[in-house]
Amino acid sequence: MIVHSRVESAHLRGNLLQDPSERDLFVYLPPGYEDSECRYPTAYLLHAFGENAEQLVYPPTDGLRWKPPIEDVLDPVFGRMGTAPMIVVIPDGATRYGHGQWVDSPVNGNFEKYVLHDVVAHVDDNYRTLPDSRSRGVFGFSSGGFGAWNLASRNPDTFGALAMLSGDSFFDVTHKMFLYDYLNSIWPEAPAGLVEGNDLSSVVYACSACYSPNPDNPPFYVDLPVAFPSGELIQEVWDRWLSFDPVVNWRGRLDNLCKLNGILVDVGCNDDAYLQWGHRLLSHRLREAGVAHEATENTGNHGGRTRERFQVALQWLAQALASS
Repeated sequence: MIVHSRVESAHLRGNLLQDPSERDLFVYLPPGYEDSECRYPTAYLLHAFGENAEQLVYPPTDGLRWKPPIEDVLDPVFGRMGTAPMIVVIPDGATRYGHGQWVDSPVNGNFEKYVLHDVVAHVDDNYRTLPDSRSRGVFGFSSGGFGAWNLASRNPDTFGALAMLSGDSFFDVTHKMFLYDYLNSIWPEAPAGLVEGNDLSSVVYACSACYSPNPDNPPFYVDLPVAFPSGELIQEVWDRWLSFDPVVNWRGRLDNLCKLNGILVDVGCNDDAYLQWGHRLLSHRLREAGVAHEATENTGNHGGRTRERFQVALQWLAQALASS
């Protein structure tokens, strides 16, 4: 059963994009929830770039392409797959530029604080959760996987386990390329915000709003990391982006990572954005540092097996989280 509500947040209020501070929140209650008095572990599912929470729960279709409603993905996990039941929480992280990446930003609003202080409190107050980090995990795909890494690796007292599925990583390989693809797509025009029909402009400005926001630089309030028209990389700005990259920031979060009950990094070996290399490098560095984790690869590309990987992540989280 899916329960829909709206959550107002002071942490999102006043963002420079003037996006709403009241957001959709969807909570999946596992079979048997209504007939019992049990308390349940909780898994927070973070949606990817290009969608919002409602679209993850009830995917739109153009009549040709179709994805199952999230309830049809989750029910089998706790039914025929025999996974111990969990509550699954789906917050909203969409912005006018595209996505808030589940990080704090004066441009987008403070999405990390929103989840930590508003969503978690709302869920624990209104549902029979086990309100403890050992029984609370976070997972997601792509930007949602990046968000799972960011939230848990910074806040082990809130989330006890994370599953990063094809998560944004290794920006020097995966993100630098699309900056130049974007400049190529608008050449010889200078960057000037979102371009209708140009998805690259959305990605560039969304990431900049997360990783290099600049409230003193209207009308877009971001610093782009590539100069125009020279194409020179602006290292100071790029370093700000890299501070969010899991293959870089794991060192500063090492103590937090060691507190987690479980870390899963899962990716398709044919990822269109080459994220398999980010996952491989991250796993290599974690292994060298002695951080316990599980690294898996599947035969998928970027997004072709998303729903299946949600199921895999939930089965894994059920083992990593305390159920009492």
